[in-house]
Amino acid sequence: MNIFSYNIILSFFYPIILLIGLLRLILKKENYLSFQQKFFANHDYSKFQKVNIIIHFASIGELNSIKFLIDKLNNEEILLTCTTLSSYYLSKEKYPHINIIFLPIDFLWNVNKFILNNNLEKILWIDSEIWPNWLNCSKKNKIKNILVNGRLSKKSHANWNKLKSFSKNLGKKYELIFAKSVEDKERLYNVFQSKVYYFGNLKFYLNVNIPKDKKNNLCFASIHKSEFETIIKIIDKLDLNLFESITVIPRHIQYSNELKTMLGEDLKNKINIHDKFGESQTIFDKSKIVFMGGSLINHGGQNPLEALARGCYIMSGEYNDNFRDQYLDLEKLNLATILSNDTTHISSKIKDLVDLNLDNSNLIINYFKDNKKNLNKMIEMIQQC
Repeated sequence: MNIFSYNIILSFFYPIILLIGLLRLILKKENYLSFQQKFFANHDYSKFQKVNIIIHFASIGELNSIKFLIDKLNNEEILLTCTTLSSYYLSKEKYPHINIIFLPIDFLWNVNKFILNNNLEKILWIDSEIWPNWLNCSKKNKIKNILVNGRLSKKSHANWNKLKSFSKNLGKKYELIFAKSVEDKERLYNVFQSKVYYFGNLKFYLNVNIPKDKKNNLCFASIHKSEFETIIKIIDKLDLNLFESITVIPRHIQYSNELKTMLGEDLKNKINIHDKFGESQTIFDKSKIVFMGGSLINHGGQNPLEALARGCYIMSGEYNDNFRDQYLDLEKLNLATILSNDTTHISSKIKDLVDLNLDNSNLIINYFKDNKKNLNKMIEMIQQC
């Protein structure tokens, strides 16, 4: 595989990808703006002439990790790019003073159109965003690519390793690569054969604010649609009289009403189903225990740090590879529990914890302090690059 054959394959699949885009538009998973910008690179480029840095995040998870970069870099020079509607709307709320657009899909003509109409100097790619045409075209146009909080899942690592020469060539397109964990540092080096730095995880850049005297409130957060039935089974096995409240936050809030219809009559008035973007922090403030979703299915788990920063005890199913290092560290500190995906086991553990006095404030504060103390080294290198 090389960049030429990659583009031949991509061109061949263009009609299918375009058809999928049109279907997503009909299903309201895209809107006219996102469709135009992603598939045809149609933008008002006059708005971006002062921009020289792009920060690209795919979805809400990556959006929540870029605050450190926004705080440290000159906002007037930044353009934020995203992929999903949910991340677009939430980023508009969080950063109304910064231009936000949808990143054009990695078709050669799309990427060239965008690059030639801007005056970019750097592109900061967040997490696992590896796009061959973007990397290749930007390098040719002397734009510096920087991978920040880079990660590779086991599956992605295996797939990229099948394309060793292509992967190694892509690695040369990055000016800097920063991994989000020691394990990711090893995987990224193995794939790209380029220098990889590890100075900590951007997702630790949070305000730790732990409310006192939490009551017995339970939250199931970032629950995927395919986990709904399992969560209901767990709740069914609980003594609801033990809890002040139980809240479920779907990973994709458009499925909130579907989850409500799945609740039996005995649960409908006792379980709160959250259906608003960006307000999970308020729920975490009240919650004593938070079970993180994406861990009951082979998805890789969801980020536990936002709930931890509000003093919650974290629980996870066995599928949490995306945040494995964090969960293992938290388990050692007695701040989290990783459980087998057995509903009886999970409900039993919740019962054991709910009445305990979980005095964890100092442990949480020190954990965040230790994990973000080197982030400024990353910013220094980005600014000097």
